[in-house]
Amino acid sequence: MPRRRRGYPVAVLVGLDKGEAHLWDVYSESVKPAQTLASSGSEYSLSEAVVDQLRPRVKEGVKTVVVASEDRARYQSLLSHVERHHGWLIRGRGTNTVTFTYLKGRATSAGEVRALAASEGFRSILRDASEGGLDAVMGALEKRLGTSEGIDSLMMSLEEVEARVYGEEPPEFILMTEGFTRRHRSRAQRLTQVAHNRAVKAVTVPEGSRHASRLEQLGGIVGLAKTQPP
Repeated sequence: MPRRRRGYPVAVLVGLDKGEAHLWDVYSESVKPAQTLASSGSEYSLSEAVVDQLRPRVKEGVKTVVVASEDRARYQSLLSHVERHHGWLIRGRGTNTVTFTYLKGRATSAGEVRALAASEGFRSILRDASEGGLDAVMGALEKRLGTSEGIDSLMMSLEEVEARVYGEEPPEFILMTEGFTRRHRSRAQRLTQVAHNRAVKAVTVPEGSRHASRLEQLGGIVGLAKTQPP
């Protein structure tokens, strides 16, 4: 049988139940189970465990967290914890903002997740949340394009991005359109893997995104160098 394509990462799905959190990695063409976390007796410890699992995914460029539960209060408890103790997740500067959104339903088993992922509500929330996350990155990109110093901090070709990712000063962020990854499949796959290994955020922008045409105007790929703190 042909191997099913995983696709590129687009979100993390967190299924909250009483005393448990079930994490799933959401890709463009599949959803894969990740971790199941159990509370050690408090909501605080469970929320901390969830954030610990989100950290590496955010570093790799995932900017959308969908929280599923039949009880909205569980989502609100997690969000309040993030706001109080990990504000960097939702109030990041420029490219570092993560979007949390709530979806009513269960996501504690493979069957429940399949049903949830097939629903229009899930797809709609994922599209909206993903676009919201991209807004911040595209805003930072357009701001840099407006100044000579900003332009100097951008990589505008596959060769430039590869040189930085494989070199001594990797960029902070890479944006590629879905069409670009198809046109340069093997190089784009290797670039994404090395970028993730070096803690570079790499995001594939789907063709349906309102930002895709703008990125195609720029060649389909853009790298953003790390900015120096003011």
